[in-house]
Amino acid sequence: MTITIRTARLADADALAALNRAAYPDLIQDGVVFGAPQLRGHQVRFARGQLVAELDGRLVAGMATFVPPRDLDALALHTWMGVTDGGTFERHDAGGDTLYLADIYVDRSAWSAGVGRALYAALFALCRELGLARVVGGGRLYDFVDAPADMAPQAYVEAVLRGERRDRVLLSQLRAGFEVRGLLPGYLHDGRSRHCATLIVWENPERESTRATSGASQNERAAGERVARSTRAMSA
Repeated sequence: MTITIRTARLADADALAALNRAAYPDLIQDGVVFGAPQLRGHQVRFARGQLVAELDGRLVAGMATFVPPRDLDALALHTWMGVTDGGTFERHDAGGDTLYLADIYVDRSAWSAGVGRALYAALFALCRELGLARVVGGGRLYDFVDAPADMAPQAYVEAVLRGERRDRVLLSQLRAGFEVRGLLPGYLHDGRSRHCATLIVWENPERESTRATSGASQNERAAGERVARSTRAMSA
């Protein structure tokens, strides 16, 4: 099987919208599933950040990204609707320093074929090419729905990190190179994840030396403290 990653084309919008609906049937009513007009709008705003995957020439996956505005701290607590402006990427800012992963979706027929891994590799390559500091996203806790009802999100994530539980989305992100920096309560109205997400981050190693020399910014330290406080509160 041959996997090809390329930027999306306007002609892909209808097929990508169908893939998005199929990937998130439980989220359609909440307005977070992309329609074709939204997908075309993403391409107009940030064409390089809209990626697709083909498996043996068949379109099987998509990835939507944007750069948040410079005055929005993507490392602080946020929601999907808030950071993406309702999925429109209206505030995409080419002068920002963070690449935000708003969505990745893979046709079920292509699961376990390496498509997600190839898209994540292309995502990190794009971050390096643009000279951005990092990739940030809110990771869906796909299998949290199967955990005991009284299990806290923090305990669930820690169990996955220790290898005691499996979560197909979180594990794929960890394998790709993301690290978990905290939790984002109320990130999305998502029953499977119990409305919580992981704050996942990939730091661009080509920017790491500069960051290490100058030290983390005051905003980054404050953001980390806010997420940590929220994480502790949720596990209490």
